Amino acid sequence: MQKLGKRISSGIKSESGTVESALVLIPTVLLFLSVLQIAASVLGRGVAVNLIQGEVSREALLGSSQLSQSTDSLGTDLSRIQLPGGGAIIIGSKEITIPRLTPLIISQDKFLTSGIAIDEN
Repeated sequence: MQKLGKRISSGIKSESGTVESALVLIPTVLLFLSVLQIAASVLGRGVAVNLIQGEVSREALLGSSQLSQSTDSLGTDLSRIQLPGGGAIIIGSKEITIPRLTPLIISQDKFLTSGIAIDEN
């Protein structure tokens, strides 16, 4: 019986530190994921703004005279406002969703981005 008690006590002593390491590791991982989520959101917004502005500028440079409002294959809503002296203002908008990387965020990051260009044709 005494040998069994020594085994149990030595087993418990060998496990010391696992609770403390878990108490440090879990918040550290959550902090890392939160910082990663913020970085992904900022980068995603920047990329989305550049993409939508590029699509609208391409539409203005190509000078296509489609309907007054259309949607391209990527889901961008393009609207053309005709100017009185000729040409048009092209406004594009698109809703972007950034994926969740951390369990601390309840909903996904959704935002509306837009771009504007002038078509002189």
